[in-house]
Amino acid sequence: MYRIFDNISYEILNEGEKFEIAGIEYDSRKIRENFVFIAMTGNNVDGHDFIQKAIDSGAKMIVAEKKVNVSGYSNYEKVSFILIENVRKRLGIIASNYYNYPQNKLKIVGITGTNGKTTSSYILENILEKTARIGTTGNRILDEEFETVNTTPESLELIKLINESVKRGVEYFIMEVSSHALEIGRVNMLEFDSAIFTNLTQDHLDFHGTMENYFNAKRKIFSMLRKNGTGIINIDDEYGKRIISEKTVNDQSDTENKKENKYFSISVKDKKADLYGEIIKYTNDGMKIKIMYGNDEYILDVNLVGEYNLHNILGCVASALSFGIGMDKIVEKLEKMPSVPGRFETVKNNMNVRIVVDYAHTDDGLMNVGTTLKKITENRVVTIFGAGGDRDNKKRPKMAKAAAEFSDYIILTSDNPRTEDPMAILKEVESGLTEINFPKEKYIIIEDREQAIKYAVQEIIREGDSLLIAGKGHETYQIIGKEKRHFDDRETVKKHLI
Repeated sequence: MYRIFDNISYEILNEGEKFEIAGIEYDSRKIRENFVFIAMTGNNVDGHDFIQKAIDSGAKMIVAEKKVNVSGYSNYEKVSFILIENVRKRLGIIASNYYNYPQNKLKIVGITGTNGKTTSSYILENILEKTARIGTTGNRILDEEFETVNTTPESLELIKLINESVKRGVEYFIMEVSSHALEIGRVNMLEFDSAIFTNLTQDHLDFHGTMENYFNAKRKIFSMLRKNGTGIINIDDEYGKRIISEKTVNDQSDTENKKENKYFSISVKDKKADLYGEIIKYTNDGMKIKIMYGNDEYILDVNLVGEYNLHNILGCVASALSFGIGMDKIVEKLEKMPSVPGRFETVKNNMNVRIVVDYAHTDDGLMNVGTTLKKITENRVVTIFGAGGDRDNKKRPKMAKAAAEFSDYIILTSDNPRTEDPMAILKEVESGLTEINFPKEKYIIIEDREQAIKYAVQEIIREGDSLLIAGKGHETYQIIGKEKRHFDDRETVKKHLI
């Protein structure tokens, strides 16, 4: 039963009865007979407070990261107590040992960056076959969808998903890899066959503190490439250029493992990149693009819009090429690809206006979507957006300045205020408009998101305009205080269409 601790330092605090492990959980509510309970210290809950509950539910082994008073628990004599420091960082290895390293039985693609991770995962699953996908909008194994809490699940859930994927015959496991997951070790037990870096702009500094820390967390993924794995880098991004320029130093530090990793550059500006693309024109359903690979040129229509999405497409094409898939097949798949939920998702209407719902929730994300929308809009662009509470507040005025670049009218509204005062958040966002002297008659603050959408649809937009509702995209909830309430931008705008 101690096999699950192979390659981990641990201390036995109490040796209980021998048993055959029936499962591993860190949620005491899921503990059953002969389970192992992992007691972890979280931000809001301390798993050590639930050790007795786990024992009462049938746990025969407790893995703690604190020296607990073993004799203080009833029936402790039958239970093994194991001490492992910082167990969260080692949970992935424990799970891998238990499930016999399922991650080595399929190909894993990791996608990281501030924006574009979800869209890229959708593009790639449409190119590849026999896939599983995990990320912001949910988890999917072949055709079955599962809900998700984190962009990248805890390592235990991750290994369970990979194990189930292997059982079902999945060949490619596509995952969004958040900076949080890389920093706190949720993916330490993985090696990637392909890793895509989309871009890096300010976000999550409430967690990382500085952009340098954020960048260093993101680029950890390239030190986790499997031997002969491929790193795919957007060199139009300044941080992408850094990864390419510094990769030689990083590779030299790995001489012990003698990895022979390849790096593949993508660009929409530099024709010398390994894969180059450009937009030929926008169409009613998306855009016509050109991709240059080697000496060959490919022209195709895709159901996506914007230069930022061209970057996403190129990253996924490069990943597919690294797996030996031919360009002709890739092009065929791209032309059949549907739109991505909550990413430049249009809402049909009879007003002759373009209504777009998008997940953009950073200044760069807003700028990407908004400038693209501006190019294809006959008249005005009206933008609705806000900023999340209990998150990086330094980006709030920056988001306002970005919106001002392309918007003819702005409505500031709530976007998951959480435990912060919604109006205080919106005042911080507004400070960005005040700083650049954006005309007061060109924006309004409406705290209630539904009322903001209703006002835009019924009072502001006119024929030939575009309305961008940004920040939530695919999300179907608002978090107000600590309560999660049903709310869907797409449903709400349809409800108030005249």
